[in-house]
Amino acid sequence: MRIKKLKKLLKENGQFPYLITDLNNIKYLTGYAGSNAFLIIDEKESFIISDSRYEEYIKSLLTPGVKFYLQEGAAADAVKGCTDIISKKEIFLESHNITLSLYNQLKKALKKIKIIPVAEDPVNILRSVKEEEEISLLREACAITDRCFTHLLQFIKPGLSEWDIAVEIDYFYKKNGCTACSFDPIVASGTGSSMPHYKPSVDKKITKGDILLIDMGCLYKGYNSDLTRTIFVDNVDSTLGDIYNIVYEAQKKAVSSVKPGIDTRKLDSIARTFISDYGYGDNFGHGLGHGVGIEIHELPAIKKFTSAIIKKNMVITIEPGIYIPGKGGVRIEDTVLVTSGGCEILTKSSKELIVI
Repeated sequence: MRIKKLKKLLKENGQFPYLITDLNNIKYLTGYAGSNAFLIIDEKESFIISDSRYEEYIKSLLTPGVKFYLQEGAAADAVKGCTDIISKKEIFLESHNITLSLYNQLKKALKKIKIIPVAEDPVNILRSVKEEEEISLLREACAITDRCFTHLLQFIKPGLSEWDIAVEIDYFYKKNGCTACSFDPIVASGTGSSMPHYKPSVDKKITKGDILLIDMGCLYKGYNSDLTRTIFVDNVDSTLGDIYNIVYEAQKKAVSSVKPGIDTRKLDSIARTFISDYGYGDNFGHGLGHGVGIEIHELPAIKKFTSAIIKKNMVITIEPGIYIPGKGGVRIEDTVLVTSGGCEILTKSSKELIVI
């Protein structure tokens, strides 16, 4: 079904045959989850290329119109073998994923074929709108993440290191049906919370009076979740408490504005303008959010310099933040599902100011 949808897009754009090198895209289209594969989609005959390690596995996944092609040498030579069968004078390919090395190898192997990189990858566009089965998996991934946060509120105490908490997050996920974290958890205490992508310290201990920013997600049956909460240990610094309330209101305004048809740039500006009105515009440097699915970062990108239209059944994050170097930072993030009239918040952990 997904390949059929892709063929429709490729036909509309005149992009047959289309070479896919991104393993996440290949997984989305075929179910293949190995480490080496290429997929060529043509109007009538398509090929999935891999080596002998995956031959039996791939043949068990094949659907009508897709054949297995054995890669015995260089990948570019296998691609040439498929293009010889298809007999076309040009081939389109993903530009977001291919390495310069592979591109040069393809140019050498496909001397008589015009290679045309495609900037707006149609598979990523398809992936941005989720099917019901995908939504169900994303919903469960978010529910597990909520349960992990509830667990952390009982687990965290002064004297633990940031690393202790990060390890506990990973352990909780794996004990609850997840294969991995979506990304290395961010556990940033005190002044470290002013760095949006802080790395947890093995030695730094949680102390009374700390602000604690936790950004985490899990990989559940191939789909990701994303949640950030900022909490306080024992007491609340007045400045950071005020900043928390600003971020909280900005996040609420942005979430309430999510609906089909809104432009991503407009959505970003709703939170950004609110934060700027309080004088912290320069302290919110990253985008408001991103798509979530097979990968933790997918289309659409919700940033002030990019423009795309939000559609029903997209799953996106809304994550404004304010970061004060040397002082600390606050970020509040939810994963939300775009519905016909607005959105459903999939991550349901409390966003009220929490002191533990």
